[in-house]
Amino acid sequence: MKTKEKANRTISLENELEDFIKYIGLKEKIAEFEIFKLWRECVGNTISEYSSPVGIKKNKILIKVENAVWRYELSLKKAEILKKLNSNEILKKEKKVIKDIIFV
Repeated sequence: MKTKEKANRTISLENELEDFIKYIGLKEKIAEFEIFKLWRECVGNTISEYSSPVGIKKNKILIKVENAVWRYELSLKKAEILKKLNSNEILKKEKKVIKDIIFV
């Protein structure tokens, strides 16, 4: 009888898929990928040619930088970049906050 009740129940595929994504831990990876895509938007084409996101750990984004000169330049712009990243609608929707940028 229970099986028949379940079979007749209408479910939302969107809700089930969202629950499944959360269950397998994919939601965090999707949010991370979105943040990676935001990097170019936040810093522009020139800077993104010499730097790229490589990971996110505990609300800190790790950015690989081509050389020490660019690392220094980006460290001067860190507050501005953080502000741009955190004001983005995608991060607001995901309720994510980047607290620090680590240039490596």
